[in-house]
Amino acid sequence: MTINKGLTHYMQNKAKVVWIEITRVIAALGILFYHSSLYYTDYVYTPTPEGLSANWQTLSSVLTDKFGHGFSAVAGFISLFGFQFLDVFILLIGLTMALSWRGEENYLNYIKRRWLRVLWPFWLAVLFNFILSALDSYLLDGYIAPSWNWFAAFTFPLAFDYHGKLIQHISGPWWFVPFMLAVIVVSPFMLKKANEWGIKNFLLFFGLLTLIYRLLSIYVFGAHTNYSTITTAVGDAPFLLIPAKIFLIALGIVFGTLIKESQLPKSKLKLFFGAILLYFIGFMAQFYWLGWTIAEFFYAPAIVILLYVVFSEINQRFFTTLMTKLGALSYSFFLIHDFFANRSFKHLGTESLSAFWQTIVLSTIFSIVVALLIEKLIPYFSKAFSDGWSYIDQKLML
Repeated sequence: MTINKGLTHYMQNKAKVVWIEITRVIAALGILFYHSSLYYTDYVYTPTPEGLSANWQTLSSVLTDKFGHGFSAVAGFISLFGFQFLDVFILLIGLTMALSWRGEENYLNYIKRRWLRVLWPFWLAVLFNFILSALDSYLLDGYIAPSWNWFAAFTFPLAFDYHGKLIQHISGPWWFVPFMLAVIVVSPFMLKKANEWGIKNFLLFFGLLTLIYRLLSIYVFGAHTNYSTITTAVGDAPFLLIPAKIFLIALGIVFGTLIKESQLPKSKLKLFFGAILLYFIGFMAQFYWLGWTIAEFFYAPAIVILLYVVFSEINQRFFTTLMTKLGALSYSFFLIHDFFANRSFKHLGTESLSAFWQTIVLSTIFSIVVALLIEKLIPYFSKAFSDGWSYIDQKLML
């Protein structure tokens, strides 16, 4: 099975992949809900490998005390497990790379093109975060990161440590940016090997690589994926690096290849119930020592498959157009959402459920607005930088 086979079929049916944009939108909102739930509950609950019973006791107490009953309790439950959508984002990176891969492209050109897609939104998110932080600090006595961290962010990736701690002082979720750059570096190799090795050998290699790395991280490096449970010298750092997540990228590449080649099972019902089973295994595994290090390799593909089953045939023009536009904003939305979620709770307080819902609504609206501004400004900033550098370069020519 080859990646290039079926390319014409994929391009002819490109409208059908609108479900990917819908998945991006759902994942972005899921991550916003998750961070909002952490601030609202003051980090009181994170799944731990202590068994289902112990987790349920803590979880049910948190839901009752903070979210009450009915719809809010369901929303609270989903929010507290919203971290799963970050793994969905990671899997989608591999999936979209397989769908958009241009095998004939020069490696350095590929790296430049893909890196700039990551870095321009990031640099503009830093700029907006700086402006908003300065206003919050001046008007409302809010927090603003030290100048060294802003310098590291504006000059990223020239000044950063190995997994982005300097920029995390501005926004915690920004560890994801160096991770994405690392994925881009290895993705051409992975896409080539998916074509050469075949799906089974491809998944076997990267599955074993990830498992070995994770075992080394726990038993040799002294790390722990659930750093809120056990404090270690290296914290969660090794699990934010690409070797810990590379199997998810591989799964995404395989899924994208199967879509491109029209090799997915024809029965949506089988896919649906298979995904339900996968999700159940992953969800339960995260509560036990034997399963919590690999749980996302079950629940992340399960979520993506479920959304594929539900949305892959959708053709309502207004809805698909809206989701496509929002999906294009999902990365910028991710970069800026934590500022609004964090500051909202600091100013609204966490004493009432209404503060949680107000934060969700306000953070969503403001994050979309800023994400839209970021995407609109990218071409102008890019051109200004290019023109400025060309002018300087010419003036300095001998």
